[in-house]
Amino acid sequence: MLKSFFIIIFCGFATHSIAQSNSASSKFTEYNVDSLNNIYGNHKQFLKEYKLVSLLALSYFPELVNARIRFKFSSINSTARTTLSLVSIFKKIDKQYIIYINDDIKRTGVLLNQAPFDAQVALIAHELSHAIDFKSRSFLDLLWWAVNYTVVKQQTKIEKEADETTIARGLGWELYDWADFVLNHSTANKHYLKIKKTKYLLPDEILFYMIKYKN
Repeated sequence: MLKSFFIIIFCGFATHSIAQSNSASSKFTEYNVDSLNNIYGNHKQFLKEYKLVSLLALSYFPELVNARIRFKFSSINSTARTTLSLVSIFKKIDKQYIIYINDDIKRTGVLLNQAPFDAQVALIAHELSHAIDFKSRSFLDLLWWAVNYTVVKQQTKIEKEADETTIARGLGWELYDWADFVLNHSTANKHYLKIKKTKYLLPDEILFYMIKYKN
């Protein structure tokens, strides 16, 4: 019991220290759009408004460098959603991923373009984490995934694992910015806030995983 007490105290101190040391400056101050596009833009269909943040997010997922990914606007009840094309569900390799970005503010009360730049990168990275999860799944695996996603407990597990992958790839602060923006600085509606609070990592949890992955 005493050991558990000291672990809790240490984690609390560590997360507080990390939060205090976070600078407002972005790691994305220097980039070359053409170079990013030449490397990570192959077989991608971007939304003009989110091309740069999508390219920056893709730079953290080298296994998707030649993947076919299409970004599309859609009216959905989340900020973004990743799916596969119908044909891809039956394919083991060369899948085509579709990442939908919500453009209907009535659904969530907040749109991605209202978030800070770094936070936008993190949200796209979260969706790409789903893509790499789908990448090696067979038809039966994908079917089982879809069934699990209808169960609230499993859906929460899936979304938090995608958040953890985003942190592990080196985008912990960016994900923290996204969570903090939605929960504390956005006009997100009550329904979307409830989803964000219950199915995704909260800021303090993100800081905990940042310690784990040392980023």
